Amino acid sequence: MNFTALDFETTGYEGGGDNDPWQLGIAVVRDGAIVDTREWFFGTALTPDAEPIMSLWEEFAPYLLDTTLVAHNIATERTILRRIAPLTNWGPWIDTLKIAKKRYHALPSYALGELCSLFDLAPSIPDRTWHDALYDAVACANLALFLQ
Repeated sequence: MNFTALDFETTGYEGGGDNDPWQLGIAVVRDGAIVDTREWFFGTALTPDAEPIMSLWEEFAPYLLDTTLVAHNIATERTILRRIAPLTNWGPWIDTLKIAKKRYHALPSYALGELCSLFDLAPSIPDRTWHDALYDAVACANLALFLQ
């Protein structure tokens, strides 16, 4: 199966914020293997020196268009993409959270980190860990490959 796993990190809604994306990580999967990883940083209150998200559109959009998109709990990623490009037909989508819940009925947690630890799928990326968009995208790709 070919797909692109993605993860956004956002500023959150705390203090009346807009939950703006400040980091996007992707892992491109072809023929059952991760063949490319990329990340982008977008300008927000947390990352004021980065470019605005739409100024980087032509860099990241080709990785997300005309492909199956995979995320762990797709709500955040789908909402952000719909917000920045509402007329774009994103997907189809695969949600690794839904698949894991359907396949494994009685786990104590379905958090991405917990599932990757349980199935020994956590990525090995130097100086990266959970809640880094690139790390989480690779973890999601690993989980999707495991669950297929």
